[in-house]
Amino acid sequence: MVVTIAQSQEENSLLWKISGNGLTKDSYLYGTMHVSQKIAFHLDDVFYESLLKSDFVGLESDPSTWLEHMFNSPEELNYIRGISYVNQSDFYNSPFKLLEPKPQEIMFYLSREDMLLNGILYRTNQMMQNFQEDTFLDMFIYQTGKKNGKKIYSLEDYNQSSALVKKATSSKAVKTQPDVWLQKKMKDEGFLMIMNNAYRDRKIHLLDSINNGMYSKKYMDNMLYIRNENMVNSIDSITKKGSLFSAVGAAHLGGEKGVIAMLRERGYTVEPLESSITKKAEDAKKSIENKVIDVQFREQTASDNFFTAQLPNKMYELNILNNTSYISPDLTNGGYVIITRMNTFSKIYGKEIKDENFDKLLFESIPGEIITKKEITKQGINGLDILNKTKTGDFQRYQIFFTPIEVLIFKMHGNNEYVKTFGDTFFNSIQFNSSDDFITVSPKNKGFIVDVPSSHSFTNKLYQGNRTIQAVDKKGNYYFVKEVALNDVNYIEEDAFELERIQERFCKNLEIDYKKGIFKDEKQVFESNTLLKDARKKLFLKTVTNGSHYYLLGFVSENDKMKDTFFNSFKITSFDYQKRFEKKIDTSLYFSVNTNVDPVFNRFNSNVKKNKSYKSYQKNTTYTNSTNEKIYVKLKKLNDLTSYDNIDSLWKNESGGLNYRRLNSFTGNNSRVNFNGLHTRNKLKKKNIKKGIDKNGQHFYTYYFKDSLSSKAIKVKKILVQGAIYELKTLVDTTYAESKFVSEFYNTFKPKDTILGKPLFKDKTDQFFKALKNKDSLALDSYSYVNFKKKDVNKLINTIKTYDFSDNQLEIKEHLINELSEFKTKKVIRFLDDLYIKSFTNPRNQLAIVKSILNENSSASYTRFLKLLELDVPLSSNKYEMNTMISSVSDSLSIAKELFPDLLNYATIEEYKEPIYKLLAEIKEKDSMQSKDYATYKKQILNQARIELKRQLSKKASNNSFSNRTSGDLLNIYAKLLFPFRKDTNVKTFFDNLKFVKNADVKSTLLALQIEASEKYNKLVFEEVTSELTSRGIFYKKLHEINKTDLFPKKYNSKKEVYKALLFKSETKKELKDSIVFLDKRDFSISNKKYEGYFYKSKINKNSTKTYGKEWKMNYIIVENKENEIVIKPKTLRVKLNLDTTKPISEIIDDIVEENRLKNRKRVNLNPNKYVNYNRGLF
Repeated sequence: MVVTIAQSQEENSLLWKISGNGLTKDSYLYGTMHVSQKIAFHLDDVFYESLLKSDFVGLESDPSTWLEHMFNSPEELNYIRGISYVNQSDFYNSPFKLLEPKPQEIMFYLSREDMLLNGILYRTNQMMQNFQEDTFLDMFIYQTGKKNGKKIYSLEDYNQSSALVKKATSSKAVKTQPDVWLQKKMKDEGFLMIMNNAYRDRKIHLLDSINNGMYSKKYMDNMLYIRNENMVNSIDSITKKGSLFSAVGAAHLGGEKGVIAMLRERGYTVEPLESSITKKAEDAKKSIENKVIDVQFREQTASDNFFTAQLPNKMYELNILNNTSYISPDLTNGGYVIITRMNTFSKIYGKEIKDENFDKLLFESIPGEIITKKEITKQGINGLDILNKTKTGDFQRYQIFFTPIEVLIFKMHGNNEYVKTFGDTFFNSIQFNSSDDFITVSPKNKGFIVDVPSSHSFTNKLYQGNRTIQAVDKKGNYYFVKEVALNDVNYIEEDAFELERIQERFCKNLEIDYKKGIFKDEKQVFESNTLLKDARKKLFLKTVTNGSHYYLLGFVSENDKMKDTFFNSFKITSFDYQKRFEKKIDTSLYFSVNTNVDPVFNRFNSNVKKNKSYKSYQKNTTYTNSTNEKIYVKLKKLNDLTSYDNIDSLWKNESGGLNYRRLNSFTGNNSRVNFNGLHTRNKLKKKNIKKGIDKNGQHFYTYYFKDSLSSKAIKVKKILVQGAIYELKTLVDTTYAESKFVSEFYNTFKPKDTILGKPLFKDKTDQFFKALKNKDSLALDSYSYVNFKKKDVNKLINTIKTYDFSDNQLEIKEHLINELSEFKTKKVIRFLDDLYIKSFTNPRNQLAIVKSILNENSSASYTRFLKLLELDVPLSSNKYEMNTMISSVSDSLSIAKELFPDLLNYATIEEYKEPIYKLLAEIKEKDSMQSKDYATYKKQILNQARIELKRQLSKKASNNSFSNRTSGDLLNIYAKLLFPFRKDTNVKTFFDNLKFVKNADVKSTLLALQIEASEKYNKLVFEEVTSELTSRGIFYKKLHEINKTDLFPKKYNSKKEVYKALLFKSETKKELKDSIVFLDKRDFSISNKKYEGYFYKSKINKNSTKTYGKEWKMNYIIVENKENEIVIKPKTLRVKLNLDTTKPISEIIDDIVEENRLKNRKRVNLNPNKYVNYNRGLF
């Protein structure tokens, strides 16, 4: 507070004079706001005097260098371009589409004010134009300097400043709570209002106090103070050469670590300057704004050589939304040229952009008033020349040209009459490449070559991302190449499937028929042809793959004369890297490597409190170059208590394969899926395995994940460094030589000497026991990582016996019990049995011991379990826990039968009842046990059955439909267990009383038991369960299990009727009665296995009281096709799916069949409308 009070006594000013310390001329320092709002333009007379009489202008950075820096930084360029990575689940759809531009897209490109140029030149908002100046203050100062011949200096190094800003924002910038004094102030005013008021009042020291009150120390150091020192160093150097007018953000000026204080510390006299704002200031501002200096226009050519023009500055190419823009700003005069090339694909769609509606689009899209519009022709290309005047009085001029493959929009904009001054220089210079010769083209860094007509367009020739080439020859034949990159290191698909699928979906998206093609060159090339909607023209397609690169080539013509020439000219080539390879140091993941890609700044866990040092963590980064190659780097630091016996055990643990198929699971309501059996494939095989110690003395493990049906492979390298593992992954193609980008990265990758974690081949158990004794969080958080050995048995026993585990540490105790139980020594068994007896008040101990015993699945373990139950019965309020404890033995029913009949002694306990009887019923159904084996418990079972029957009847009386629907499980079990004793009088009475139960499952069970035993059964009940749709499927399944489906009524004993019954078996679907319509049956194959699907539509009965969901719904069931056999175990069963009323039923069914046929294909998406491309936009 002393500092704040002292500072507040200083004069408030944004303009400061710097003198003394040997300077021969005064220099000046001004605090700006980086905005165009009028608040930043309260400029005194003395501001203009100081600025105009200075020799130099210094800004945080020189605006003339901004675009060059941005376009040389892949990270920034991708952000500007709004690049979005391919969605793997939609791979065969969106990336390969050639989209016909919609009217709103054309309007967007006609009316757009480029956001990047606006950010550099103006920073204006159309909604706020009445409250803004023509540009932001920093740019105004820059333009003033340039117009008056002053040299412009950057006070900071651009890259260093960017790194500091990134570092400032990489973790939590704002304090958890602002300082108390600021909190009080913010009760009356918002934070931005407080800042604006401080700037308006020129209270620079208050600005510093506000920032310190709101932001963390790390943020302030990196965002302000380190940068302040860098700027002061520059000011100190430049002021010795002459008078410097420095303009920096006002937040940099005040405070103990502000620029003013730092300059004073170096011996300079820094004094505030203020004056009134008079007509002199207004005239100076107008004079500066109205002054236009001559610009030397330079000839420049598009990267694909299609056009040449004279431009005021270097031309920068941007590929946005699959189209190309070129920008060339005149920063000094505040004008710019923007050229947009919009792909029309009119040769595919047979439509021209310039139609009768185009004039309407112009009227709606060109801002302000159109002054003149005339038809023009340039080198045979027709176009329009338009001059317009905006509402703010600025002139703009357009020339719009229409070629067979694209629309080119040349636009110039500037303040006032800038366009009238320089427009002719630009527009008269435009020239097109109209040659008909064929030339060989390729991306800047190669990767492929192809021959196309010289007059072509190449979208994204220079940068990372997908590419499109288009061309038309003099006969009107159309050529295109589409390159799409997908760097998936978690999945490999079959080459043959992918190459054909790309063409299938391409035709589907064009709404034209796809005709089966042929494979060439060992299935790495696929070709097909079909007719376009214009039936006179054929579309020829070719797909090629190379690692992460996929290529779709197309040729449209009335004949195939040029098709082979074009297709055969396409060749995969090695990359020709333009950037040189050099050593890069990644400070985020602590390694160095030889590469041509700069490390990407990563905001790891940016707003999360850092983990304790002993905990495990993972960091990831990627290195992507302009050739679309990508290398994934992962640093996995292991928990400090992790240990391994040796390097082989570590690599074995790290060698988990990749699942070849990650099945898409259904998440819709009322669905049941059992498709896993359809797509059984082996995991990817490891090839070229190498292990050893590298030249840096570190253990490494390399291999390729490979599939025999693909040329692709995932190259993996793991390196052990102390207690951490690095993993490199990339996708390569085994039919081509490995690229330099990959080989250099893998061969030169070197972890730094940074110590990460603890040695792994060291026993950690003593450390754990010590930490546990001291209640150290290391043990409390990391107990599950400890690798216990047989030597630790005594310590484990002693710890479990003597350590005082608090309530929140009981999980640790259970874990130690489980670990101890792994050692099958007599001492361990005696201790655990004794612990079980002594844990009467701690059933969790007992449950842990019992689970460990049952998991052994042996006769000895079951005997031991029963003996422990005689001593005490462990209980849990968690029903699931109890059920899983008993059901865990069901994997070995032949041994589990040894638990009976003794286990039935505990079936009277509520928590044990259901799982024990269920297990007994399963064993009996497998014929592993006879009824005589549990006959002595008949009375007990009967009593339980009576009680359950009463319970269900009482629920029926209370009209609880949910309970009634789901109540059959236990009654079914009792019926199965008691049926062998049905002649017993009391048991017979129970079965007679079952008729009062409405549950279809219970009724079906009893009927099936009677039929299987060749006994009489109630024909009325039989007729009831078969006539009701909701019970028919249940009963059919039970008859199928006993091979008695011949008894099923003929009118229902067909696939169509049985599968309908299996679909609509829930009692909640009674409301659908008489509103179910069979649609179709479809046959298809997956991996040489035959399947059939039955499709029905349904809707709620019109008399239903429901007020929603009354429209028709789709329902289907898919089963294995076994000729005439009715299969009762569906592979997929879906009900109540919404019907797309815009499509015919046959098309909907086609889509469902294809969805299920291709369910194992991870990259298939049959509903692209669900796919959202998270495009980050331009800013």
